[in-house]
Amino acid sequence: MKNNAFKLQTAFLIFTFIALLSACTPDNKAQLKRNIDQQEQILFEENKGVIDKKMAANMILAYTLYVDNFPKDEQSPIYLFKAADVSINIFHSQQTINLFNRMLNEYPNNAKIPEALFLKAFTFDNYMQEYDSAKIYYHEFLAKYPKHNFANDAEISVKNLGKSPEEIVKGFQ
Repeated sequence: MKNNAFKLQTAFLIFTFIALLSACTPDNKAQLKRNIDQQEQILFEENKGVIDKKMAANMILAYTLYVDNFPKDEQSPIYLFKAADVSINIFHSQQTINLFNRMLNEYPNNAKIPEALFLKAFTFDNYMQEYDSAKIYYHEFLAKYPKHNFANDAEISVKNLGKSPEEIVKGFQ
């Protein structure tokens, strides 16, 4: 089992290295996309729910490298959102906030912006326990997207900011 994990990590690192080399020119955009696809397959499918932090960090690097080199490409905001998603799942909260901020600033009209704003508030709330910041971004989300599927979640989150799970359960009784 350890040997198989080592092979996966080695393959992942090789793909990342190739991606870094190939990202330097626009002619290699397709190759970088293929490398990202291969890394995603290794990271998400073969690990069956367990994310290796090194592999995740390399995945984030591959996504952001693509965005840095091809900021106008239609795939770039999607890759930036995916980078933030991977980051939040390995508990790199400040990096997650930075990635969501970048997405919000560079791609303000993207369809994923409501989710990015909500998840930014959620990260401040649940991972960083910075409730004042969370409240600001939940309110911003509700002001901009009052009919969004996450609007109810945002309202509940604002009401329960800083409360322990026990306090939340007690509130329902």
